[in-house]
Amino acid sequence: MSTIASTSLINNRNSLLRSSVIAGLIIGFADAIVYHWFVQNVLGAVPLISLYQYIASGALGNAAFAGGNATALLGMLFHYLISIVIAGVFILSVNRILLLRRYFIPGALLYGFGVFIVMNMIITPLSATPPLPTPTTPQLIVAILDHILIFGLLLGILVRRNANTNQ
Repeated sequence: MSTIASTSLINNRNSLLRSSVIAGLIIGFADAIVYHWFVQNVLGAVPLISLYQYIASGALGNAAFAGGNATALLGMLFHYLISIVIAGVFILSVNRILLLRRYFIPGALLYGFGVFIVMNMIITPLSATPPLPTPTTPQLIVAILDHILIFGLLLGILVRRNANTNQ
């Protein structure tokens, strides 16, 4: 491999990592404010510590609920790491799927719905989290909208804006 080709490959990897981290932190923060704090904590009266301990329980099981602030912080770290991965997958997908580039907003919205499906139908059931009660229809709609609008639309807008400034 030539020096130019290897330098380009390293720059692309760094750019992908940097973009994934920045976009992931932004959508993770937006989700933490809008959904975790406002919807779950303020409207739903779920303590934030319990919410983040539940996220940590994906790796630790029920022991996460006995860990206090430490496991809540671990859950918050997991939340941001997951957001970064979600952003990275989207960025890679946009670069490789022509239809996603051509129909960007509908594609981003569909991606957000896909994130909801994957997280709730595959990731969470395979993790060590204890089962939650079946959500009510309004709770389910809000959770789906959260994923569509934050992990889909907001992420799509961030990626599209970044792509337009780099061209």
